[in-house]
Amino acid sequence: MERDLQKAYLESLESQTSTSEDKNAKIWVVASGKGGVGKTFVSSSLAITLSKFGHSVIVVDLDLSGANVHTSLGLKPSHMNIRHYFEGVKTLQELVIPTPFPQLSYVQGFWDSWTPTDFSYAQIQGLIPQLKSLRANYVIVDLGAGALEPHLELFKAADEKFLVTTPEPTSVEKTYRFIEAYVCHALKADATPDAYSNMISTLRNHRQRTLQKPFSFRSFLKDQNGLNYDFFEALSSKPVRLVMNSSRSQTNADLGHSIKSVCNKYYDLGIDYVGPVNYDNAVWQSIRNHEHVLVAQPFTPIAGQFWSTCKQLIDPEELRAVV
Repeated sequence: MERDLQKAYLESLESQTSTSEDKNAKIWVVASGKGGVGKTFVSSSLAITLSKFGHSVIVVDLDLSGANVHTSLGLKPSHMNIRHYFEGVKTLQELVIPTPFPQLSYVQGFWDSWTPTDFSYAQIQGLIPQLKSLRANYVIVDLGAGALEPHLELFKAADEKFLVTTPEPTSVEKTYRFIEAYVCHALKADATPDAYSNMISTLRNHRQRTLQKPFSFRSFLKDQNGLNYDFFEALSSKPVRLVMNSSRSQTNADLGHSIKSVCNKYYDLGIDYVGPVNYDNAVWQSIRNHEHVLVAQPFTPIAGQFWSTCKQLIDPEELRAVV
């Protein structure tokens, strides 16, 4: 079945015009501070929703600790995976595998590696232009958990940045740590070593509440030489999109607004709370049945939540033309 789908996919690529091939794909990166928060479910749900809008979508599985996009889509693991790209055996485009869902394909993550694997910063920098050149309207990258430097670099390069959390205290704490790490990583590229070191020291003192006066991160950056104050202006146009997964109550749903408020109060950092994704037993039941819940039950409230999320992020005029 996989070979038949691959053949059909390659034939469709050959029929595409050069104009569509030259247009860069939009990169959506889905990250999380810790594992087990439903990041892959969010990635696959965004991909399925965008494909239902008529857009071509490729999901790239970069979760080194447990690649399972294929499981989320109800597919068996492929013999072709992204390891072949990093080893120089295949191009990234050659590793794109079609799915039974129209307009939706994926790149299998590390599935056949029995030794520890990690990305280098240089590898990720080389991967970013390859992701943009994939023949699709949207490329959704499912990252592994944690604020590792390669993760943060990909997150920084994304057109849309999704950060998935749950209402659990451990997840919320790791979400704050990821946001802090992302801000520091983004500022480091244009900072002098002394200015960056001073910034880290000041943030540490701020967290420990040892500063002598009220602290504004934005004002601090503005007053320092060697730091890029414009970072906050750039971030306002492409903010971090927070998703509260497995929400079981209104209190859980409101927690996302609280996280947004804390980021604004303590770091002068604006993030966008996309909203909650409600807990639903149908999600894990659908995985057991090897069928994604948005395919098995396309008219559930969860499907509506992802529809609304994508609608907010895509040109409304474009949506009205295909919905």
